[in-house]
Amino acid sequence: MAVKQGQYMSQKSIAARSSQLGIKGQDRMRRIVSHLILAFFGVVVGYPVLWMFIASFKSGGELMSNPWGLPANLALTNYTTAWAAGQLGPALRNSIIVALATVFLVLVISMLAGYALARFRLRFSVAIFLMFIVTMQAPVPIIPLYILIAKFNLIDTLPGLILPTVANGIPLSIFIFRAFFRQIPAELIDAAVVDGASRFGAFWRIVLPISTPAIATVGILQFLGAWNDFFNPLVLLHSANTRTLPVAIQSFSYTFGRTNWEQVFAALSIASIPMIIVYLLLQRWFIRGLTAGAVKG
Repeated sequence: MAVKQGQYMSQKSIAARSSQLGIKGQDRMRRIVSHLILAFFGVVVGYPVLWMFIASFKSGGELMSNPWGLPANLALTNYTTAWAAGQLGPALRNSIIVALATVFLVLVISMLAGYALARFRLRFSVAIFLMFIVTMQAPVPIIPLYILIAKFNLIDTLPGLILPTVANGIPLSIFIFRAFFRQIPAELIDAAVVDGASRFGAFWRIVLPISTPAIATVGILQFLGAWNDFFNPLVLLHSANTRTLPVAIQSFSYTFGRTNWEQVFAALSIASIPMIIVYLLLQRWFIRGLTAGAVKG
C-alpha cells in the first residue's frame, strides 16, 4: 500500500513538474513573440527617422544615386544652409517659447482642475468631467477661432498661438491627472490636513511630489503637440519673425523653386532633436503616467 502511494505521489509530482515546465515554456514563447512584434514595429517607426538623419549628411547628387547607403562624405553644409536660408534660428526660438509656455500653463491649470475633480465633492463634478471628455473628441472650427483671436488683437503674435494650444491640451491633461490623483490614498491627504496643512498645502507638499509620472506624461504630450503643430501657426502667424519651426521648414523647402531634399532633411533633423531629448529625459515616467488609473477610476 505504501509502495503504491509512493508511486502515486511520484507520478503526481512528475505531472505537476511537467505542467510547470509547460507553463514556463508557454510564457517564454509568449515573451519571444511579443518582443519580435515590438522589434518589428520599432524598426518600422525608427528606420525612417534614422534614414532621414543619414540622408541629411549627403549631397544632392549622392542622395539620388545612393539613397540607402551611408554618405561617402559628411555634407555639413546642408545644416548651415538650412539654418541660414530657412531662418531656423528665430523659428526655433519661437517654437521653444510656444512649447514651454504651453506645457507650463497646461500643467498648472490641469493639475489643479484634475485634483479638484478627483478629491473635492463638487455638485456638478461628474458633468464637468464629462464635458471635458466630450471636448476631447470635438474638432476646433478654425474660422471662429481666427475671429476670436482677431478680436483680442492677437493675430500674428505668439500669445495668440499659445492660448488656443493651451485650451486644446487641457481636456486630455485633466483626464490624466484626475485618474492619477484618484489612485493616491485619501488617508495621506487627511493626515496632512489633521497635522495643520491647508487643502492647497496638502496638495503642494504631499500630492505634487508623488505626481512625477503624470506630470512627465502630460509634459511630453503637450510639448510634442505644441512643437509639431503646423496648421494653427500657419493660420494664426503671418510674418517671418513669428513663425514656428514647422511653418519655417515648409516655407524653406520651396525657397529656390525646387525642393532640396538633403537640406530639408537637415532642417527636419534640427527640429527632431529637441523632441528626442525631451522624451529620453522623461521616458521612465511616461508609461507609468499613461497607465495610472487603469484599475481604479
